[in-house]
Amino acid sequence: MPRTVNHLLIILLVLLPAIGCKDKYVSPYSAPATGYLVVEGYISGNTSTQFTVSRTIPLPGSTTPPPEHGAKVQVEGSDNSIHPLPETSTGVYKDSFALSPQAQYRLRIHTAGGEDYLSDYVPFKVTPAIDSISWSNGPDGVTIYANSHDPSNATRYYQWNWDQVYEYQAGEYSEYEYIRATNKVIERPDSDQIWHCWSSSNSTSILVSTSAKLAQDVISLYPVKHIPPNDIQLSLLYSILVRQYALTGDGYNFLSLMQKNTESLGTIFDAQPSQITGNVHSLTHPAEQ
Repeated sequence: MPRTVNHLLIILLVLLPAIGCKDKYVSPYSAPATGYLVVEGYISGNTSTQFTVSRTIPLPGSTTPPPEHGAKVQVEGSDNSIHPLPETSTGVYKDSFALSPQAQYRLRIHTAGGEDYLSDYVPFKVTPAIDSISWSNGPDGVTIYANSHDPSNATRYYQWNWDQVYEYQAGEYSEYEYIRATNKVIERPDSDQIWHCWSSSNSTSILVSTSAKLAQDVISLYPVKHIPPNDIQLSLLYSILVRQYALTGDGYNFLSLMQKNTESLGTIFDAQPSQITGNVHSLTHPAEQ
């Protein structure tokens, strides 16, 4: 009995300090009243160029970040070309236009409040075609892979995203339906069956890879999607559309750092969060982040 009491006392002594180690975090940083400007998007030569412009909100972030409405947004080329991006929805600026592989491009923003922002010039990189999309099936589920290469060894940095659609059936078969107007329950006709369903979604993770340390510019079996075993996504029919993008080295490093900061599990073995700095700068207030 004394041995049991001693063990219990030791456990209690270990637990008591741990219980009292939680403190409310108060950020030492003071953001401007309007929040920092957040610019998210890509200048694209083969799909629509789209940028979402919004503002940050203070911690704990219990409200929705406000979109930046009424800004003038345009893409400028080193060849003196200008491509305005109209505001297609609140805070979203989008258009399609051709780019020159010989030119470099940057983004210019003039907000409704009179502030000006400008990004660095970056080269336009032609994205090589995807070689194939393959998959494997094992005890851990299905993994879908992207395979690509650039024979000119000029790409080196890649990003992917995807849209998926799958067919499934509801858990229960509904044989009857309630008619509110007549307050009656009737048999559901075959034409109105609702147990046959389709679902669609898109990728939310950052999917990037590089061949910079390889002799050849080849990406082999990069896992773009994993589906656990017995998942409803694989119950009937499944389709995935994968898109590939060529990145600059700076773009790859930016996304890799964002991936580490946002997708780590938070264990003691994960890398410590670090500050992410983009390539958009304030012309009105040069010290603004």
